[in-house]
Amino acid sequence: MSCEHCEKDEEEKESKVEIVLYILAILFLVASVIPNLANIKLILIIISILFSGYELLFNGIKNIFKLNFEEDTLMTIAVISAFCLGEYTESCLVVILYKLGEFLEKSAEEKSNNSIKEIVEIKAETANLVKENNEIEVVDVEKINVDDIILIKPGEKVPVDSIVIKGNSQIDTSAITGESKPIFAKENTQILSGCINLTGAITCKALKNSKDSTASQIIDLVYEATNNKGKTEKFITKFSKIYTPTVIFFAIIIAILPATLGYLDYKTWFMRALIFLVASCPCSLVISIPLAFFTCIGKISKKGMIIKGTKHIESLSKASVVAFDKTGTLTTGKMNIKEVNTFGEFLKEDALKYIYNLEKLSNHPISTAIAEYASNIPIVEVLNYKEIPGYGLYGEIEQKKVVFGNKKLLQKYNINLENIQLEKTGIYLAVDSKIVAYITLTEELRSSSKNIGEKLKEVGIKKTIMLTGDNLESANLIANEVNLSEVKANLLPQDKQEEIKKLKNEKNCVVFVGDGINDSPVLAESDFGIAMGEGSNIASITADSILISNNLETLPSIIKTAKRTIKIVKTNIIFSLVVKAIVLTLGILGMSPMWLAIFADTGVTFLTVLNAVKLTK
Repeated sequence: MSCEHCEKDEEEKESKVEIVLYILAILFLVASVIPNLANIKLILIIISILFSGYELLFNGIKNIFKLNFEEDTLMTIAVISAFCLGEYTESCLVVILYKLGEFLEKSAEEKSNNSIKEIVEIKAETANLVKENNEIEVVDVEKINVDDIILIKPGEKVPVDSIVIKGNSQIDTSAITGESKPIFAKENTQILSGCINLTGAITCKALKNSKDSTASQIIDLVYEATNNKGKTEKFITKFSKIYTPTVIFFAIIIAILPATLGYLDYKTWFMRALIFLVASCPCSLVISIPLAFFTCIGKISKKGMIIKGTKHIESLSKASVVAFDKTGTLTTGKMNIKEVNTFGEFLKEDALKYIYNLEKLSNHPISTAIAEYASNIPIVEVLNYKEIPGYGLYGEIEQKKVVFGNKKLLQKYNINLENIQLEKTGIYLAVDSKIVAYITLTEELRSSSKNIGEKLKEVGIKKTIMLTGDNLESANLIANEVNLSEVKANLLPQDKQEEIKKLKNEKNCVVFVGDGINDSPVLAESDFGIAMGEGSNIASITADSILISNNLETLPSIIKTAKRTIKIVKTNIIFSLVVKAIVLTLGILGMSPMWLAIFADTGVTFLTVLNAVKLTK
């Protein structure tokens, strides 16, 4: 049995012991009020306090000596002081009700933690390594290296990002992409770690090791997200550190000053000070606020997006403008050649040869489109190759200077445009400063981007805009299909950055959705950057979040979840402070019993935790 399982079993045993002792503590408290047992009432209450509050008292006393003023410290002071004042039943009630609140809080927290646990468990622990003699050895997934051959049986998790080399099967990708419908994997299909093989045995070649695979990166990002706190969380943490010592100081003043001045007796003011201490505990804020953000991260992760920290949830909740890149974001990035046209006697075959050999050195998908359009294109050497972002490509082929790109690139290389009727949607090929051909392309629209503009308006987004380096005509075709309100075309990467700055200067909170590679500067400039990231090196992207699923359809729901989270956080803060203010005032005036003070602490904490956990529904 692994250490992890041993720890889990130990925790379960401790939890059962706690519950049994708690039930016995309640029975002893009930027994203490039976008239026939009045002579042993004190003994019964002491046993009840020890059974239910041994851990609280131990931690509290330890904290008092360390001058560490936390919730345990306040409660311990209240219990011991009430007992010393002869308020035995009240002393016992503080422990009993505090412990009940703890049980209820743990239950609510476990419910919210389930979505995070599901993410952490997507990683496989072992893999079936195929050896040279075709023997199968089950090894730790960390021992799998790039190019190793692995066998994935039905029901097993994909251990590392791989490509299928033999067999076929249905693959459940829901843990990674949030997509419930399985995909069909066959030879040459790339599959991501963390997915589950459903039907057939498949043999695959590892494309990445465990550390660099998608599942590991997602887990790392989730841990990073839970530690990367936002302004509200940081404020609550700082607030509680200042607030608790301040409360103790005022409790001491309440206990001593009025009686010293001759108003009522010391015992009365000591009890009021204890009620003040119990009611003022800040645990409703300290527990429920991080829990709400934590729950939000888990819920959004299940929709196929990983957010790199709770601080980004606050930015997303304020979103008023969503800007999109076009290629690889609103479209799949797959391009098809619509037509190839040449000028004069220049051969179409030569045009395809020059374009393909330039494009295959770039990340741009045009080379794939050309390879699908024509077969048997000769491979030739390209010298002095240059890729100019936002313009196009340059290289020297067969001792000729070859330029392929947009009108701005032609102008940059001083290519004569006279007597040439430029096609607005064309990409031009020039050889030795003379335009010889152009191609036009069609792009495949991403199915999840259809009508995305209208859906975003429904969740409070005022403006949706496309920022693209493509020409205006091509951009408008896509923008109309997805219902965006505005288009900015022919933009260089720095132009996109400037557009984001302009939108921010107009007091907008700007979300930018891009492909995560070419759009890194724009993703960083926006208030909240979303990178389309399935299978990419997601940990190194500058965006605030990664849409692993590439499913834009989930974006309105994700924004709605962020807005709802912040609303819950604000509600919890206001509710906690108002209830505590009322009970503290009543306590000082002598109008609040101890049980009401306990409600202001444990009861309010439980209610705010329940409010936070509502996000899981």
